[in-house]
Amino acid sequence: MIAKISERQIFWSALALAAMFRAVASIPFTVGWFDEIWQYLEPAWHLVEGPWVQTWDYRSGIRSWLIPELLALPMGAGHALAPETTFHLTLVRLTLAVLSLVVVGAATALGLKLSRLHGAMAGVVTAIWFELIFFAPRALSEPIGLAPLMGAMWLLVARRAPPGPRQFAVAGLLMGLSFVARIHYAPALLVLAICTAKRDWRGAWTPLIAGGLVALGIDAAANLAMGAVPFQWAVESVRINIVENRAAAYGLSPVTGYLSLFVFYWHFALVPIVLLAWLGAKRYPVLAWMAVAHLAFHSLIGHKEYRFVLLTAALLIILAAIGTADLLRRVPRRRLMIAVAGAMAVWAGGSAALAAGNFRPNWSMEAGLADALERAGRPAKTCGLALYRPRATVAGSYALYRRATPIYRIATRHEAARHAAAFDVVLTGPAHIGELPPAYRLEACAPPGFTDAPSCVLRRAGGCTPDPALRKLNDWLAATGN
Repeated sequence: MIAKISERQIFWSALALAAMFRAVASIPFTVGWFDEIWQYLEPAWHLVEGPWVQTWDYRSGIRSWLIPELLALPMGAGHALAPETTFHLTLVRLTLAVLSLVVVGAATALGLKLSRLHGAMAGVVTAIWFELIFFAPRALSEPIGLAPLMGAMWLLVARRAPPGPRQFAVAGLLMGLSFVARIHYAPALLVLAICTAKRDWRGAWTPLIAGGLVALGIDAAANLAMGAVPFQWAVESVRINIVENRAAAYGLSPVTGYLSLFVFYWHFALVPIVLLAWLGAKRYPVLAWMAVAHLAFHSLIGHKEYRFVLLTAALLIILAAIGTADLLRRVPRRRLMIAVAGAMAVWAGGSAALAAGNFRPNWSMEAGLADALERAGRPAKTCGLALYRPRATVAGSYALYRRATPIYRIATRHEAARHAAAFDVVLTGPAHIGELPPAYRLEACAPPGFTDAPSCVLRRAGGCTPDPALRKLNDWLAATGN
């Protein structure tokens, strides 16, 4: 039956399936990793509206302004269309979800280069795999950088005809954009360049490098527009995180740390996925070498987070899907359709089971904080927000709060009573509600998230009187180095 389906139908069906899952994942706003807010959504909101929570990343100049500037486009449009809602965040997430379809398109193209069966399997598996769905709408450098990288692979590896200078030039541009989005992708990008350009300096390396330089020029212009020195962010990022080893403050793991994380999230599926990926690697060894290079590079860095190896996970899933198709081709023709349907059902069931397993907290992480901040800023006359006894990490966000009022950090009951006139709304945890002055009435408590972020909103009647003695959140961040 697959033989009766055209390649075009397979391709667009995979994209349609992927779009459906990613659209659903884009609607509820959860924080996931706080970098999504502090490093990208908050500076994008700064470009749209002005006030923002500025963390040490931007004070130290280790972040490029390119991603926030790009995100400011859908964010600004969403805010203009529905200024009293969080549609500006929904539109950003939907935009990123559309960008992520490049991953599914490239995987499907890689499969179709081999056969329609390979194309269908690669397309369906990447469309439904839980991690690719989860990260698709995230404003994080890993999924944002993954999309142009996969676009370059589409041009250089998935085409039936050998790539020419034009394809290498466009691929160079995409690889350059992937690099400035996520400089840690450099080893994998280098492997892709070496395996595809080989020794063709004139027809491959020259246009590839030229395209990459254009991407670097775009990043330089984006930072110049913000008054930043081009590429200083990359130098400072390496100096502060690697040389000064600031990243160690956020936790260290052994070299085998990522293996432990894969076991934790993929547990029963890890061995079959690796074995199937090994089969698929015989078809596309370049993908395997990229996955290994990326994993090895990050394994040498002490601070480890699962999202850092999203590229390796994506490549393993693509290779495993192709390996599955190779196994299915050994099935007799009369039983092939049943076997294909069964294989896709196993992939779908495995993805759903893993999504609901150890990965489950990620789907609703910090939803309470996001809901509380959004609720705090709903009344147009809100004049001041206090975060009462929050944890040591940042908990405020103007992108969610949406009001150009001061945000304060209150640490004690005495401080809350003394400065109560400066703010009319408070965010705190359920355990601290009784410590606030009686003028503040509980408005709502969101269900607690995976961490201890404040999720309750209390409000008092009346306006606000500015209090110069009360330190604002950004002042506290600068003083504590957060």
